[in-house]
Amino acid sequence: MPPKNPIWNYFVKSDTVAKCKICQLNVKTSGNTTNLHFHMNRCHPDVQMEKSTVFVKTKRQISEVDNEDIIDLDDPISSPGPSTSISSETETRSVSVLRNPIVSSKQPRIDSAFAKQKSYQDGGSKAADVTNKLLFMIAKDNLPFRVVEKEGFKTFMNAILPLYTVPSRRTITHLVEEKYEVLSNMMKAKLSQVNYLSLTTDIWTESLNMKSFLGLTAHFLVEEQHRSVTIGVVEMTERHQSEYLKNWLLNLIDTWNIQSQNIVAVVSDNAANIKKAIVDAFGADKHLPCFAHTLNLVLARIIDDDNIVKGFCAKIKNIVTYFKKSVIAADQLRIHSNLKLIQSVETRWNSTYNMLQRFIQLSEKISVIILQCPTAPPMLTASELQSTKEFVELLKPFEEATKIICGEYYLTASKVIPVVNILKNTLQAFEPSTDIGHHFKKALKDQLSKRFETIEHVSSLAMATILDPRFKNINFSDKVACSHAINKITRFVNSKVTDINHEFQSQQENSDNNDKTNFWSYHENLVNLNISKQIVNQDPNQMPEDFRYYLNQPPLKMSDNAIKYWNMARDSPLRTLAIKYLSLIATSVPSERLFSEAGKIMSEDRNRLTGDHLNQLLFLHSLDLGDWHL
Repeated sequence: MPPKNPIWNYFVKSDTVAKCKICQLNVKTSGNTTNLHFHMNRCHPDVQMEKSTVFVKTKRQISEVDNEDIIDLDDPISSPGPSTSISSETETRSVSVLRNPIVSSKQPRIDSAFAKQKSYQDGGSKAADVTNKLLFMIAKDNLPFRVVEKEGFKTFMNAILPLYTVPSRRTITHLVEEKYEVLSNMMKAKLSQVNYLSLTTDIWTESLNMKSFLGLTAHFLVEEQHRSVTIGVVEMTERHQSEYLKNWLLNLIDTWNIQSQNIVAVVSDNAANIKKAIVDAFGADKHLPCFAHTLNLVLARIIDDDNIVKGFCAKIKNIVTYFKKSVIAADQLRIHSNLKLIQSVETRWNSTYNMLQRFIQLSEKISVIILQCPTAPPMLTASELQSTKEFVELLKPFEEATKIICGEYYLTASKVIPVVNILKNTLQAFEPSTDIGHHFKKALKDQLSKRFETIEHVSSLAMATILDPRFKNINFSDKVACSHAINKITRFVNSKVTDINHEFQSQQENSDNNDKTNFWSYHENLVNLNISKQIVNQDPNQMPEDFRYYLNQPPLKMSDNAIKYWNMARDSPLRTLAIKYLSLIATSVPSERLFSEAGKIMSEDRNRLTGDHLNQLLFLHSLDLGDWHL
């Protein structure tokens, strides 16, 4: 009799072979049921089998099986031959009979093969997935729609996915519009649930077609992460007057389901028209000047207006221009160094810093080359070169401050006041060795004091700094401004506590009215009356104990996460206010980056791109991978 194993329900044993009851084929048994299980998994995968104990060969025994057995394993429909005798003892162990075959190479079923092929046709699951990722690539990499019609792209797609039909340019255009419609509606729903967010805005003129666009970006917190999204790039068809800009701003936030009371601040540059538009639309307390723009004015004013700075910067710029135009000089410089000279751009002060810094690095090599070129401009003297080095040392902290403050995916508003005070102290501590260096130092100190004299009195920045557990109140040089910010936080916290107590009292009164037969009701009324008197007599300017304890604790390390700190303190009355102001960003740089991406899209190859399609592409470009729903 055959062994008691469920596999024998599907076979009839005869000597060393067994006949399948389903397909009537003969299968070698080889002394165990291994081939039987393989036959069922290979030829009858839909048949469900119970778990049982089977005999399995060791690796050594399998390797000793002759070629005929191996052929039988790979081809169960071949006719059985004589069994192979194995001299060594077989090893037994308990295993579960699995649906997967012992041999890894399994021929797919014909219906599965056809289903896979159909999935790459229009409307198939594979085709939809590939097309979705193609849209993501076009939006993220700023590719033109007609990339799908280029020969190289078609050849590449045909090589990796020959079953996939690449959509036409017109189809891609329609798919981008549909994708924008779906994802923008999802983002609108998300923004309607955000309690606190800040906006940045700017105006950009596209030089190719001489069109102006107003950009608007939104920034908010999701758990411990800062998120940014482009919510509007609209083409301006009228003069950029404040009333016109205000109407567009209000229209955009209404379109995106953003409540005005949820907007903490709107950040822009110092242009009069956009500043007035924001003040008229949202109020003076919600306009926040761009810190990076103001810092740029400090350096740009010195570089452009100071005659001494202009003099030696112009001298260095002439030398850089000579090396950019002279092939001989450029070849000589390449022999000595792999570095290249950097030319400054008038609209960016840090390009002047980069030019001076690179010039100092290559000054020794440049001086040797200039001596060999009679037509080259004169080299700087030793005194001028030393002054240049001191000027670069003075500019270095400004360059670092600009990089720190221009982020959009981490806290920046709380860093403004500490950064300004660090710049002031750094300038004060620097001791130049030349008269020109002293002149540079004085000019920078004067401009910094002029531009940021009242920075600590900006309420939103001061409160953000105090509520950042890494800074608190230790970076304030103006004690009055610090006191005003602390008092404002104190009044907010006390008002929240009062609201909670009043709500509790109202609930107690309702409870008492519902149960007037309670023996202790008179006593409870006396308790509630006493609480009410305490609330009325409470000084709204008296600092709460939680706030006092927070300020007295040592600040966190700069590497610590301030949002995580407040998320852990969910019972603190300060948490709501902290999350509100720590969601701020300090610059309108995200809007400027937005228009940098717009410049890549509005190229000569895409000069007919409409404003609506530009808006859709920039929105899709701003989304994270998780928002795209690949």
